[in-house]
Amino acid sequence: MKNKKKIKVCFLGGELDTKAGWGRLAKEIIDGVSKNGVNTEVINLGNDLSIGFLKMFRLALKIRKNLKKCDIIHCFDAFPWGVVGALANIGLNKKMVINGVGTWSVLPLYQKKNARLVSWAYKKADKVLSISRFTADEIQKKIKLNNIEVITLGVDLEKFKLCPPKSDADGRKKIILSVGALKFRKGYHVSIPAVAEVKKHYPEIKYRIVGDQSGLKYFNELKRLARKNGLEDNVEFLSSLSDKELRDLYCECDLFLLLSVNEGHSFEGFGLTHLEANACGRPAIGTLGCGSEDAIKNGYSGFLVPQNDIKAASEAILKILGDSKLAGELWQNSYLWAKANTWEKTAKKYVDIYEKLIK
Repeated sequence: MKNKKKIKVCFLGGELDTKAGWGRLAKEIIDGVSKNGVNTEVINLGNDLSIGFLKMFRLALKIRKNLKKCDIIHCFDAFPWGVVGALANIGLNKKMVINGVGTWSVLPLYQKKNARLVSWAYKKADKVLSISRFTADEIQKKIKLNNIEVITLGVDLEKFKLCPPKSDADGRKKIILSVGALKFRKGYHVSIPAVAEVKKHYPEIKYRIVGDQSGLKYFNELKRLARKNGLEDNVEFLSSLSDKELRDLYCECDLFLLLSVNEGHSFEGFGLTHLEANACGRPAIGTLGCGSEDAIKNGYSGFLVPQNDIKAASEAILKILGDSKLAGELWQNSYLWAKANTWEKTAKKYVDIYEKLIK
């Protein structure tokens, strides 16, 4: 961007907790566009998803001074930040971008108290950038937009580097890995019984589940489910790991498993961990009917199975574990897929959008 006035973008969102999928998405986009010469300002509006109109209006008034200095307002989700951005932009007439991420891009469109506000914010945006085709389609079931475009997420190949292929040494324990907060829509209540089926063929199988365990009711249900399926010695629950520790677990596993399920209008917006596993050379198994359809290239970087289908999931796992030739192909393909979907490439697409908006 030499000899050009630098674009300044104000990002509206919550706390940038990179342990959460949303936080990682936000930080990587901000860092990526900054490396491409964009001036950035991050405005933390908090993570209150029960926020009402009056509080959103007050926040909008509060941040108007900051937004006057920006060329573009970039809101990391439709609710509540997209609404706050649209309110704050009244009279400022700045260019505005809203990310369509997942649940909170769609669920408010079905809520009586929020539907009209969120629809209005989407229409006020110059661009709605959805992180998956599924999210875009779900938004458009409720509101028809001519300003929506899909830009999928990426992976950091420096952080999640390629690991050696898994050897097929006799007696080596097979390892399955899942990464994601312990919540219903991550589908662990499906993956645990699927692993129980796999155990019939591989008695020493290890299944590691890494994620925030603060949802105690569901966490306790998963522990009960593991006991019920005779997996007390096979399932291991982990949390609060560094990126290095996480990469080590990716390297140790044979495959990555995340059987996301839709819960009403709550769903997997993309499934970034599929790409992180791929970057380490590990194939991923995910589900159809959600954002994972963009994160996994079916039959190439892993497999997509129907939601809530224990049999299909266990068969996909066994297909990979029982075929060393296929596992070798998936090791290579997974990395190539990750290489084609990096944060660097994603960030450049965002910068291209910014530049077109202010021409």
